Amino acid sequence: MKKEESFLIAICKAYLTGSDVDIPTDMDWKELYKLTRHHNLLGICYCVLNISKQKFNIPGGFMTAVENKFFDLVYLYQCQTNCMDEVNDLFTSSEIRYILFKGAILRNSYPVPESRAMGDIDLLIDKVNRDKVKKILTNAGFICTEQNGPVYNYRRNNVLLEVHTRIISEFGDDAFCDAFENARFDDYKGILNDNYHMAYLISHIAHHFKFYGAGIRHVLDLAVMQQKKDIDLDVVMDMLKPIGLDTFGRVILSVCYEWFGIGRQFVDNTEKTQRYLCKSGVFGAMNENKGAIVTRKELEKSGKSSSFIVKLKLAFPPYERLKNIDYIRFIEGRPWLTPYAWCYRFFYNLKHRKSFMTKTISEIDNKETQQLAKTELDYFEEIGL
Repeated sequence: MKKEESFLIAICKAYLTGSDVDIPTDMDWKELYKLTRHHNLLGICYCVLNISKQKFNIPGGFMTAVENKFFDLVYLYQCQTNCMDEVNDLFTSSEIRYILFKGAILRNSYPVPESRAMGDIDLLIDKVNRDKVKKILTNAGFICTEQNGPVYNYRRNNVLLEVHTRIISEFGDDAFCDAFENARFDDYKGILNDNYHMAYLISHIAHHFKFYGAGIRHVLDLAVMQQKKDIDLDVVMDMLKPIGLDTFGRVILSVCYEWFGIGRQFVDNTEKTQRYLCKSGVFGAMNENKGAIVTRKELEKSGKSSSFIVKLKLAFPPYERLKNIDYIRFIEGRPWLTPYAWCYRFFYNLKHRKSFMTKTISEIDNKETQQLAKTELDYFEEIGL
């Protein structure tokens, strides 16, 4: 593990425990800033380093950068909080029950809630209320920017709402379909049972593993849940077992224990997983070879891959794959729209992800990509994915 990675983990641990952190004198501060940004930990980094007794060892430019980011997060936190209060009033007056989950709940358990970056507000509603909710939100000034099957996105100013009619999981359509039965309600506002939410968060991390990568912040979320909530890890494991994620759960929770000393160590050797988490970033932004990920997915499905077949399936994915892509979920239940979805996806990627698409295609032909994909597939099988 690089010294910048070890130091960032030490910062997160100090944040959780309220302790100081030893600041190395040989730190590459540009590399640390890049790493911290990719792991969505700039606000947390500021909270720890700003009160450090060794702050004099930190370059002024670094502290200014993380301070600016922290106050951006404070502003966004207040905007999102005001939005959630407004949504609660709107839904309560219309007698619409809903559940907040992920960051909207997690951040309030962080030592400094404003420091936990949150790109959007995730909430779950009953499917029968979807049209009613759309009318309520659009009347309140929100713009419905995307209608992707079970997820509708609403934006107003700099706040994004993701309104789900079911919690989506890559690990079976029945996974977490009973969320409303596993929530407690205060009038119309619901919060998931702690163990249920913990199991979902682990499955969400597993999803990130399979789609471009997870990061340190994901593990920090698990540490915060165990530190602040009433978590029974045996119950969580029982919830994960039917969807085949109990092995992965034991691995990721063991990393959490090794890094932050919270929870339980189920697995002795998690070095590969620690390395994977550090090199990926919270949204996989640091995974340089995206072609290896695409190739690995083909190996996982068919047991073999050729660059031609991988490129063909990348250009024309089947309906089962398309309906799980965020911006194409409108075809769910409408497989006859698959040819239209191929065209839509092509032009969407051309507009929004041209460099990503071009780089990925060029990487697929590389022999190193094929070997990397095979190595990653073996590792995923080892950790239960």
